[in-house]
Amino acid sequence: MNSLESPKKSAMYWQKRQSMKQIISQKPMFNELMRATNQCMRQHPEFHRDTQAAIACETIHPQTLSPFSNFTFHTHPHDIQYPSDKDIQTTKRLHKDYLLIGLPTRKQVIAFHKNDNYQNIIARF
Repeated sequence: MNSLESPKKSAMYWQKRQSMKQIISQKPMFNELMRATNQCMRQHPEFHRDTQAAIACETIHPQTLSPFSNFTFHTHPHDIQYPSDKDIQTTKRLHKDYLLIGLPTRKQVIAFHKNDNYQNIIARF
């Protein structure tokens, strides 16, 4: 079966797929931001047992605050794999479709989408 014979996907499906491709293409920038978080954590060993203090080592993608992107991105120094209420509120306030969290020690980015209020991971890369 070729792609023309496959079941039709909605326009939204293809738009989301294209958006994720564009986001994933920024992995080098995400990696750089995660490296900065790891470096900060190495410089501040006292943060390893204090998640509140470790917020000082979070890094934020410059496009997060830009109206020209459809995502927010920041790191979680302790590799917490779910967004906080504040993360969700900020993403909604900025009218972004995707909420991305960098897990620095794993060198991984996880993505959430607004369709389910940023509750379920839709991609890992």
